[in-house]
Amino acid sequence: MGKIDIVDRPYFSDRERFAELMNVALYHGERVLRPGDLVLRRGKYPALSHAYSEMERDVLMTDTRQNICYGIEIETESDYGMPERVMTYDACEYEYQMREIGQRHKNRSNYQSYREKKSRIKESDFLLPTVTVVLYLKEGRWEGRRCLSQMFHMSARSREMLGSALQDYDFPLIEADFADPQSYNTDLKEFFRAMQCRKDREKLRKLFQTKEFQRLCPETELVIARHLHIKSLINKMEKEELPMCKAFDDLMKEERREGKREGKREGRREGKREERLRIIRQMAKEGLDETSISRITKCTREELAAAGL
Repeated sequence: MGKIDIVDRPYFSDRERFAELMNVALYHGERVLRPGDLVLRRGKYPALSHAYSEMERDVLMTDTRQNICYGIEIETESDYGMPERVMTYDACEYEYQMREIGQRHKNRSNYQSYREKKSRIKESDFLLPTVTVVLYLKEGRWEGRRCLSQMFHMSARSREMLGSALQDYDFPLIEADFADPQSYNTDLKEFFRAMQCRKDREKLRKLFQTKEFQRLCPETELVIARHLHIKSLINKMEKEELPMCKAFDDLMKEERREGKREGKREGRREGKREERLRIIRQMAKEGLDETSISRITKCTREELAAAGL
């Protein structure tokens, strides 16, 4: 598990944030999911291939009031195979539920017919619906495929003839750069606002000066800092034990000071270069040939050309 996973999974596993994300993504902001009804589950399943020993969801919750499972897959890179991966996660969840129901009936020895035993569930049993949302945290638009049918190489005629017989599978998508921060009331509002300023340091600096950002909890500061992709910011926060906004402001000041120092160094370098070119031109004016000038001044061909020789 990488550092991003270590930070992101706990952050988006918070029940208030999770409920708000789902409500905005799936229910147009209506308060359908309630934090108190959510139970965090460990979504680990045996892998279907031999490439990996198991598959693990990023976040999986059960809404005990609605009896619906909700998952979040946190992505920092587009994935051309995402529809199949989401479908596999959901299928594994349904298989897990089937096994749980079947094992419960088996332990109680309450199968009453071969049909029930073969089915593993009784007619009165039901599965919990599962919905998986993809949260894309990289800059820009999601460039991966959005539905299973986009992974098929088929003629338009074949698609038309199969019609509804060709089953498709897609997923809801949240793109951090295009989410509406005003749709959120938790600190997700500040999270998305920061994500959308990643490419503009000055906008980010002004944002960090607002009272909303000054009072963010350390957990939110850390997840924001991770996705700003400013390595020196994380190092400064951890080494100097500074809050994110203070660490960022200090870095900006240091960068400005370094910029001024570099400007002075560049000015001195340019001054020395101009002085060398002046000397080369003066030597040429006094009749020295290029070979003699190069031997005496140790200048390069580029400097001779710049001096007009």
